[in-house]
Amino acid sequence: MLEFQVVADNPAPTPGLVLRVGQDSSRYLRLTHVFDDCVYAMWIDTPEKARYARRPKVIPLAELKSLGSLPSSAWGRVVLPPALTNPPAADTDRSSQLDAAWHLISPLVKAFERKANLSRQTFTALIRKHASETATNQTTLLRTLLRYYYFGGTRLALLSLPPGIKPGHAPYERKPTEPQEYQPKRRGRQAGLSIELGHNDFVVSSADIEDMVASFQQLLRKGPAFKTTAHEDYLAGLFRVRHPSIYAEYIKGGRPEPVTARQFRYYVDGHLRLTDDLARNMRTHRHNPGYLGSVRAAGPGEVYEIDATGGRLHLVSSDDQPVNVGKPTIYLLIDRWSRFVVSAYISLRSPSYEEVRHVLLIAFTSREARFNRLGVNITDTRWPIGRMPAVICPDRGADFMSDSMEQSVVLDLGIDLTPLPPLCPDGKAIVERLIREIKRRMAASGRKGVYADRPLDPRTKKAARRAEAAAVHTLADAYRLLIDIIVDHNNRPHSTLRRKRILTQAGVEPTPNNAYLWGLRNMTGLRSAPLCEEDYQRLLLSTDKGSISNGILRYKSRPYVPDNEQAAELSRQSTGRAKSIDIRLDKTYPTEIFIPSNQGEWAKFSMTPGAASEIAGLSLDEEESFAGRTSRLWARADHDGRVARVVAKNEKRPTIHNGSRPAVKLPKAEQLEARNQETTRMKEQLLGNTIPQSQDRKLEAQQPSTPDWASLEEDERLRSLELIRKHRNRNKREPD
Repeated sequence: MLEFQVVADNPAPTPGLVLRVGQDSSRYLRLTHVFDDCVYAMWIDTPEKARYARRPKVIPLAELKSLGSLPSSAWGRVVLPPALTNPPAADTDRSSQLDAAWHLISPLVKAFERKANLSRQTFTALIRKHASETATNQTTLLRTLLRYYYFGGTRLALLSLPPGIKPGHAPYERKPTEPQEYQPKRRGRQAGLSIELGHNDFVVSSADIEDMVASFQQLLRKGPAFKTTAHEDYLAGLFRVRHPSIYAEYIKGGRPEPVTARQFRYYVDGHLRLTDDLARNMRTHRHNPGYLGSVRAAGPGEVYEIDATGGRLHLVSSDDQPVNVGKPTIYLLIDRWSRFVVSAYISLRSPSYEEVRHVLLIAFTSREARFNRLGVNITDTRWPIGRMPAVICPDRGADFMSDSMEQSVVLDLGIDLTPLPPLCPDGKAIVERLIREIKRRMAASGRKGVYADRPLDPRTKKAARRAEAAAVHTLADAYRLLIDIIVDHNNRPHSTLRRKRILTQAGVEPTPNNAYLWGLRNMTGLRSAPLCEEDYQRLLLSTDKGSISNGILRYKSRPYVPDNEQAAELSRQSTGRAKSIDIRLDKTYPTEIFIPSNQGEWAKFSMTPGAASEIAGLSLDEEESFAGRTSRLWARADHDGRVARVVAKNEKRPTIHNGSRPAVKLPKAEQLEARNQETTRMKEQLLGNTIPQSQDRKLEAQQPSTPDWASLEEDERLRSLELIRKHRNRNKREPD
């Protein structure tokens, strides 16, 4: 039985989508090729029927539209079998077989992108010709090609499925202050929210102007700053102190903004006098009147822009001698239509596809479960979960143009890549502008370890060296700052969204957050990713090695316990000897580990609470960057402890004199009394109290007198001699 997931909106025809026809006896039609006037599709059934798949047939768009408009029809996706969501590890036999199968059919896949080659005669002729050139059986080549289209056009469709049940065998069993009044003397236009919040009657005084200038100067002394940031600092600082009642009313939403950003800019420009050093820190936005709107997308979730940038902040240790562990790399994924930041990831590793997969994985998984472990206060409501795109637009960086990126994203995940030509950063201007904004906000945050400008001259190099001496102690601090900036960006109005009349018509506020969510719910005819999110989550998990023994899975010396029936079964089968095992995990959320399987659900192991507390607030990347420091601290503690033990062996300890009399073994009651007296004497000594001499004598008097051990020993000797004598006499009386 196929697992079909309905797409809520009416998507545009895209290769890989499935049309369900009927409800009681459903049939499934998968699109394989889409052209301007027609599509090619094939009927699909259970994975076992892939062997008997037929050639894609042409369907006119009008007929497809009519078929999709039936009440019993629905567009959606079919979940891949578990065996096809378990990509093989590199340099294995399974990986070699997959590469060989793909190289066999890839020329045909390329040829069948032309509509003329999909006709019945040309289709068969091309397969026959390619089979002859490659010395391959024509039927095998045809079945391999149709299998590729049968499972949605993913390269992983060429993996072998697990063998079925032999005939005659039973199938496997499935496991289940007072307000101050002002006269309305304010001049100029009222704010757009005056209808809802009332008229703005606040009049700026000379004292308020002095506060504005002082607030901006104070911000410039800290580093580079913009007037927009200074305006917000003024409202939160000096304005709140001078006008507490108006500020409280403004915060509660009872009145418009008392001092607008335009007012603040006007008064600051007219009264501010700056020195050369402060003037150097003042930043302004470059005006760009040449907006053309050339970067387009039909709707949200269709085209995402991705980029990586070096963070202008240093990550160092927090001990007496700070150790610089390098600057992190920040990855960003943003929706082109709504400007919504879908994903963000900070890494200490070198740029590669392994890091890019984490950006994609964060995009459609819970932010709350992932970042709360690092101490970041974020919820899925404040930063909603996104979805996988149909197209990703990267630049020509080595991590985005690598063979691994092309193979995994395009061939395995079914997502189109549209890399830019050389020297064309304006092709993804949206993410570039976001990077500029993030760096500006980070520099204005005043955090230690952050610098504003690229170190190109002596002044900027000196600022970078000063920042290097400061510290962002953990990646959690960097994540906290970055996510705060992203949440603020997603909830700020955007000028481009203001020009989208469809949002105005629907009454949607022009913020990236609202536009993205509204578009996903209401806009139709959009391209979408061909696979399900569960399949993408499995395919994007990182591959690593762990060990299992005595029912416990260990990864990086941390224990994981079974969390489902499959994991419990693996634990029962484990022995006392550690066995290496392939694992899949999300390295940004290492509390869960999966063991891949070609049949059924994957085994899931969860980190124990004690182990989770050990890395609370740290990511695996940061833990690896601190590995040298951890080893050094361990070696220092071990060295100091061993030195102390060696010194202690040569120290002369004071000799304790207990007197010449030996200890006496007392009856149980008297021994208990002596224990209580000794405990009382020790407590008094620990508390610094002294026992009165009279009481001490009384305690000594209560002790029993010590017997004469010489006489006791003599008595014991005499008794032994008497027993020996009696024994000899008895032997003499016995007859022979």
